[in-house]
Amino acid sequence: MSIIKNLLRFATKEKPKQSVITEENIGGVLLKYKKHHASKRIKITIQSEDSVLVTLPKRMAFKHAKDFAHSQLAWIKENTSKMPRMRYVQNPIEIKNLRKSAKEYLPKRLDELAKMHGFKYRRVFIKNMRTRWGSCSFFNNINLNLNLMRLENCLIDYVLLHELCHTVEKNHSNSFWNLLEKHLPEAKSLRKHLKNVNMHQ
Repeated sequence: MSIIKNLLRFATKEKPKQSVITEENIGGVLLKYKKHHASKRIKITIQSEDSVLVTLPKRMAFKHAKDFAHSQLAWIKENTSKMPRMRYVQNPIEIKNLRKSAKEYLPKRLDELAKMHGFKYRRVFIKNMRTRWGSCSFFNNINLNLNLMRLENCLIDYVLLHELCHTVEKNHSNSFWNLLEKHLPEAKSLRKHLKNVNMHQ
């Protein structure tokens, strides 16, 4: 009987550790609410100029997270407006050439920087992302935008190190920026430069 109970307990055990519960669009910014088993407090992460992730503890009411996010709308709008806006490449030939160059260069350079600075990541993917230069998942998989090949090498390295730092610090807290500057002292000036990049050129 105990074996059957254990099998039933295993079969009904909640497998997903995180899930997007709801989304809402406020002033052109998409707020996504996600519960996570490891979260101990509400955390707001700016993902792009039009996307924000709100992570909350597993047992917290979603209404509480929404109320908190709404109270931070001024901060959210200020920080989403600072995110770089990029041109979405639509020319198939241009995409193909950029993807080929990106696959040849970016994974190799990411690996070099990771070994040089002592970071570890799982996998790297090259994508034609519309609003971000790169991203790092909770499980330390790194996505890189093929449009990075349009940038100067110093800016490419900035983005790669930015995502590598996210393998340690998952949000843009002071700890994250301190870590990035530790490995890249000129990070502030490069970040400012990157914000001014015109993807239409």
